[in-house]
Amino acid sequence: MSCILIHATKQNGASAALPPQIVSSSTSVIRPPSEQAMRYSSRDTVDSRKHSEHTNPYSPHESFVERSSGRHLSRGDASDTIDYPLDFSWGYAWPKPPVLPDELDRLAMLRSFDILDSPTEDVFDIICELASNALKCPIAVVSLIDEDRQWFKASVGLAQTEIPRNVSFCAHTIISKEPMVVLDALQDKRFMKNPLVTGAASIRFYAGSPICTPSGHVIGTVFVFDNQPRTSCDLATLEKLSNVAMKNLEDRNRARSSTMSMKDGAAETTAVVVAPPPPPNAQLDSQDLVVQAANNTFDGQVVAGPKMETMLMDLLCRTTETQQQLATQQGAMFQTLGQHTVQIDKLADAVKRMEAKLDAREEQEDSMVFINAHRD
Repeated sequence: MSCILIHATKQNGASAALPPQIVSSSTSVIRPPSEQAMRYSSRDTVDSRKHSEHTNPYSPHESFVERSSGRHLSRGDASDTIDYPLDFSWGYAWPKPPVLPDELDRLAMLRSFDILDSPTEDVFDIICELASNALKCPIAVVSLIDEDRQWFKASVGLAQTEIPRNVSFCAHTIISKEPMVVLDALQDKRFMKNPLVTGAASIRFYAGSPICTPSGHVIGTVFVFDNQPRTSCDLATLEKLSNVAMKNLEDRNRARSSTMSMKDGAAETTAVVVAPPPPPNAQLDSQDLVVQAANNTFDGQVVAGPKMETMLMDLLCRTTETQQQLATQQGAMFQTLGQHTVQIDKLADAVKRMEAKLDAREEQEDSMVFINAHRD
């Protein structure tokens, strides 16, 4: 059975002091705050070592402890791990989501990938399946954080393609280049009053790893949700998947740029310019979050370590094969264009030679006419 959570409505100006309204169709907008830059500390809490491996069969605690250095965790009172101010002054029960000081540059970088509202792609669907199976979570998403929304490039367990940024857990994750884990949202002051937690979706556990560009801008996340709290989480797989997502975004961008360059070259050769079709608009009329079977017990199988590595390698191999295919196609197209250019040059030379012969013959005929005229 689907769970439907309706998020906060659009807020700006004086209306920001009002409590969230429950409506069936609205647009939710968050305005970037002007407060100073916020960040997470890389501290871990001491009680991470209290839980033994058997407390969470889904994610071995030993590997979590080894890999948790520099991670952002939440256990009990969130003040143990949060070292930036939480702003509750906007009139809602949950704090205003933070915004990076270089938000404009981050948004420009995001839009340079031309990925928002694009159709589904197999590689990102596979990333979600891997995340869901490996962490045994009913919800897994590859998401991108736009100005006022969190858009889902791919997802498992969700019917909706976006949610407002002002209720997004990932709005907190993107202020750091490190993963963030919330083991129990009801114990975290950032999220305990969030509609995703208090509403029908009943989110309790969150783990997200940022999708970070080589320039250092965090444009999105790979994250998972669960309706049950956890005591530990292995972040290694999630980090690998976010790196794979970033790599595929870069490859996708390079392929798009190469295609555009080849189209421009072909247009110059044939003197015909064909504009690429605009990306489809996938905006929703409703801000409802539809969670597919969110209250049901997740019955997916846990992927073992070696199998997980095999699946990841298969994913990377598919990416490499795609790159090779694109390179081969590009090479063939460039070769064809080069052959056409050579043929055009040859035709131009032939035309010049023909014109020269015609000019010479015309001069010869003029000379003969002149000579005959003088003889007469």
